Amino acid sequence: MTCTADNRIKGILRRGGYFGAQGLGQFFDELKRRNVIRVAITYVVAAWLVLQVADLVLENISAPDWIMQVFMLVFALGFPLALIFSWAYELTPEGLKREQEVDQDQSITRGTGRRLDQITIGLLIVVVLFVGYDRTISPDETDSVPVGAAAVTDKSVAVLAFEDLSAEGDHAYFAEGLSEELLNVLSQVADLKVAGRTSSFAFKGQHTDLREIGEILKVAHILEGSVRTSGNRIRVTAQLISASDGFHLFSESYDRDLTDIFAVQDDIAAKISAALQSELIGTTSVPEATPTQIEAFDIYLLARKNIHTRNKDKMIEAMTLLDQAIAIDPEYAPALAQKALVTYLLSDSSGAYGEMPAAEAVSIARPLLDKALRIDSGLAEAHAISGLILSAENASPEVAAARLRHALTLNPNLDDARNWLSSELGDLGLVMEARALLEEVVERDPMYPPAFNNLIMDYAATGEIDKGDALISRVARIVGDTPDVSQAWGTLEHVQGELAAAARNLKIAYDDNPTSTIARQWFGFTLLDLGDFETASIAGSPEHRLLAHAALGDKVEADTIIESMDLENGDKFLEWTNIADYLAASARYSELIELVARHFGNADGLLQAQPNRGYWGAGYLGPLAFAFLQQGNEVAFHRLIEEMSKEFSEQRAAGFDNRYYWFSQAQYAALTSDVDEVLKQMQRAVASGYVSTAAFASPIFDSVREDPRFQNIEQQVLTRVDEERAKLGMEPYRPFAATD
Repeated sequence: MTCTADNRIKGILRRGGYFGAQGLGQFFDELKRRNVIRVAITYVVAAWLVLQVADLVLENISAPDWIMQVFMLVFALGFPLALIFSWAYELTPEGLKREQEVDQDQSITRGTGRRLDQITIGLLIVVVLFVGYDRTISPDETDSVPVGAAAVTDKSVAVLAFEDLSAEGDHAYFAEGLSEELLNVLSQVADLKVAGRTSSFAFKGQHTDLREIGEILKVAHILEGSVRTSGNRIRVTAQLISASDGFHLFSESYDRDLTDIFAVQDDIAAKISAALQSELIGTTSVPEATPTQIEAFDIYLLARKNIHTRNKDKMIEAMTLLDQAIAIDPEYAPALAQKALVTYLLSDSSGAYGEMPAAEAVSIARPLLDKALRIDSGLAEAHAISGLILSAENASPEVAAARLRHALTLNPNLDDARNWLSSELGDLGLVMEARALLEEVVERDPMYPPAFNNLIMDYAATGEIDKGDALISRVARIVGDTPDVSQAWGTLEHVQGELAAAARNLKIAYDDNPTSTIARQWFGFTLLDLGDFETASIAGSPEHRLLAHAALGDKVEADTIIESMDLENGDKFLEWTNIADYLAASARYSELIELVARHFGNADGLLQAQPNRGYWGAGYLGPLAFAFLQQGNEVAFHRLIEEMSKEFSEQRAAGFDNRYYWFSQAQYAALTSDVDEVLKQMQRAVASGYVSTAAFASPIFDSVREDPRFQNIEQQVLTRVDEERAKLGMEPYRPFAATD
C-alpha cells in the first residue's frame, strides 16, 4: 500500500500535534528515509572542499576578492535548494522522479543512501589530505613571521632606561646614557641575549608591569635602576629582576664621586655578570668601559642620545657636543667614532638625513674613524661605521661586508652593524641571509627604526604583505602610531596601489623628519604616482623633483636638476633610472647616451659603477637599452637586454614580487617584440598594485600602443589613479602641456 508525500507528511504533523515528540520523531525518520540528512552532510563537505581549492587558486592568480564572495553566496543559496530537491525527488533506475510518484515497495533510497555515504567518506579523505598538505607543505604564513615567534631563553636580559632622581631632574640623559653603556657592555658577553636599546628604552616613564615587558621583549630578566646626583657625588641603584615572577636576583646601590663613574659602571656590570654566570653565562668576563674624563663622558652621552633620534636638528646639536667632548679628551675613541657617524648621517647619501654632499661627509668621517681605531683597534662601533661609509667611497659590497662582519665578531649584538651588513649582503645577492639579519635585529629590538623599516621594505619587495602587516601591528601595539609606524604603513600601501592612504601616512613621516632620504623617497614616489607634481617638486628628492618638473612641462628646470646631481659617488642607481626615464620619454636618446659616456665612458662602465642593488625591477636598463636601439647601436642594446634577463633571473630566484618587477618585465617583453608577453606582464603589474599617472606612457611601449588590449589595461591604471585622487579630494588627472 502506498501513500503520497503530501498525505504522509500531513499525517506525521497531525500526529505530532497530539503526541508531540512522537510525530517529530516520525518526521525525522522520513528525512532520513529520503536521504535529506545525507545530502546535507555531503553538500557541506563538498562545498567546503571546493571553496578551499577555489581560495587557493584565486589567490595565486591574484583574482579580485569579489569572485570568492560570489562562490560563497552561490553555495549558501544552493544549500536550501539541495535539501528541497532531495525531499521532493528520488533517484530511481529510470531516472529522477517526484517522490510521490514512486512506489515505496520499489524505492531504492537505501542504496542511494549507501552511495551518498561512500561519496561523503571519499570527500572527507580528500579534506584530510588537503588539510595535511596545508599544514605541512604550506604552513600558515603567520608561523614564519619572525617577530614574536622565538621562545624566551634564560640567557636574556633587557636593560631599561635608568630613572633620573636628581633634585633638579636635569640628568635624564646621563641616566639613560649610563643605562646604554651597561647595555653595550652586557651585549658583548657571549651567549647572552640583550634586548635592543630602542625597545628597552621605549618603556621609560610608562610604569609597565615587568612581566609584560619580559613577554614583549622576549627576555627572562630585567635590569632597572636609578641615578641620583648631588654636587660631585652620584648614587646609582640597580636591580636585576626575574621577569616571570618579579624575584630580585640582586639589588645594590653604589655611592661614588663623579670622577669614578667608569668604576661604577664596571662594578655594576660585574655584579650582574656574577648574578647570571653560575646558571646562565658560565665564567664569561665582562668587558670594561672605555675611560675618559667625566666632563667629556657627560657631553658624549647627551650627543649620543641626540644621534639616536635621527632628527636633523638634534644631530646637528650632537655634532657640536661631540666637538666639545673631543676638545676635552682628543683621545676618546667612542666620541671620535660617533662624530664620524653623525657626519655621514647628515649627508645626502641614501638612507641619511641631511644635505651635505656624501663625498664631503666621507672626507671628514674617514680620518676620524682612522684615529679612533688607532686609539682602540677593538672598538666595534668604529669598525661598523667604517663599513657603513665604505659604500659611499665606492668600495665593493664584499669589502664593506667584511668590515661589518668583523665589527660583529667584536660585538655580536651591535644592531647598527647587523642592519648595515644586511644592506651589503642584499647588494651581493645574498637575499635570504640579508633578511635573516634584519629579522634577528627586529626580534631583539622591534622598535629599532632602521631595521624595522628595512624589513618592511623587504617584505614589500617580495609581496609578503601579511608579514609586513603583522610586524607593524606588533610594533604599533607597543609604541602607538609613531611617524616610523606611519612610514611603514605608507610603504606597504604604496606598493599595493593604495595611493591615498599611502600619501596620508607618508606625509606624517615626512613632516616629522623631512630630511630623511627614505621618507622623502617613498613620499616622492607616491606624489608622482598620484600626479601631485607641485608638491613632489618641493618635497621629493632631486630624482623626484626632476620627474615632477618634467611632468609640469618645465624641461629647463628638469635639465638644471640633472646638471646639479652627483651621479658618480655612492649608490646613484635610482637617480640614473629617473634620468633615463625622463630623457627617453622626451626622445632625447643621444643626450642620454652622451651623459653616460661623460661619467662612465660607456654602458659597461655604468653597469660596473652603478649596478642594480635593489629589488625593484631593472631600473635604468630598459630606457637606456631603448635609447641605444633608437640610435642603431645593436651591440649596446643586446648587452643591456642580457643584463635585464640576468636581473630578472636573480630577482625571481629571490622571490621578489612587486609592481616594479612586473613593469620591468613588460618593458623587456616590448623591447624583445613579444606582444602577448607585454600584455601578460602589464596585467601582472596592475594586479600587483601598479597605479600611476605615468601608466605605460614610455615610448618603449609604442610598438603595442594601438592594440585595444593594451589600451584597455592602461585605462584600468588611469581609472585607479582617479579613484585614489578622489579619496584625497583631487580632480581627475589631466597631463600638463610641455613648455620650453
